[in-house]
Amino acid sequence: MSGQQQAARQLAKRAQTARYVVHVDHQAKSSFDTIEAAEKEAKRILDAFPILTVRVADSLVDSVTTLGATKAPEEPDED
Repeated sequence: MSGQQQAARQLAKRAQTARYVVHVDHQAKSSFDTIEAAEKEAKRILDAFPILTVRVADSLVDSVTTLGATKAPEEPDED
């Protein structure tokens, strides 16, 4: 296993240590003890990269809140 693969596994393992987990394009990135902190991080990511799909998952009750892009932007109407 390469060093990069090990680093990715360690990040994923660390990312899921708290109740609220922030996922970016289906990959766990970080975890937080409060929903407020998780949503703040999710919004910070979306401000920098608005095309990404960011989700905040509550690992205790298996719920997910999606923020950001969930589909391709629509083309503007040409009249």
